[in-house]
Amino acid sequence: MILKEKCVQIGYVSKPHGVKGEVAVSLLEGFYAEDLDLEFLLLDIDNGLVPFFVESLRIKGGKTILVKLERVDTEEMARELVSIEAYVQAEDVQTEENMPSGTFLGFRVIDQKKGDIGTITGVNEIANNPLFVLDFEGKEILFPVNTDFILQVDEENKEIEVNLPEGLIDLYLSEEEDDDL
Repeated sequence: MILKEKCVQIGYVSKPHGVKGEVAVSLLEGFYAEDLDLEFLLLDIDNGLVPFFVESLRIKGGKTILVKLERVDTEEMARELVSIEAYVQAEDVQTEENMPSGTFLGFRVIDQKKGDIGTITGVNEIANNPLFVLDFEGKEILFPVNTDFILQVDEENKEIEVNLPEGLIDLYLSEEEDDDL
C-alpha cells in the first residue's frame, strides 16, 4: 500500500486530451514539468492512492503535462478522472532536495537569529531561483527557496526554522523605514 504521507500532490487532472485516453494534468505552484521523473502517477480515487503506469508524458507549457496512463484508453475513461488530485512519491520530485516550494504556503518562518519573521504567503517563481514571499506585520520579505537556509521543517505545526544570511531581513525592514522619511 502506498502511504499518502510519503507522497506529494503535484496537481490535478484538468481535462481529457484527445480521444485515446490522454489527460492534461495542471501542476500546482512550485512544480515544473521538467522537474518530474514519472514512472507512475498516483491518483486519489475514493480516498486512496491508485497507481497508474505512465506510458508517455509530454510538456504543454510550463504548468501542464499531457500524460497517457496505462488502462486509460478512451476519452470517456479520461473524462472520469477530471478533477482528481495527482500525486507522486516524494523521491520522484526532482526539485532542490525534493522540497517543492508550493507545499510550504501558510507555514510560519522562524529565523534562528530574528525569531518569527512571518508566514509564507506565496512563491515568486523565478526560473532556477524561486523565492518565498513572507508577510511580516504587513511588510513583504523575500528569500530564496534554498535548502542551505532551511534548518528544520515541522509539518505538524506548519513551521520552518531557517538561518538566513546576515542582514537579509533587515534589508526589507529598513527599506520600509526609508520610505517613511
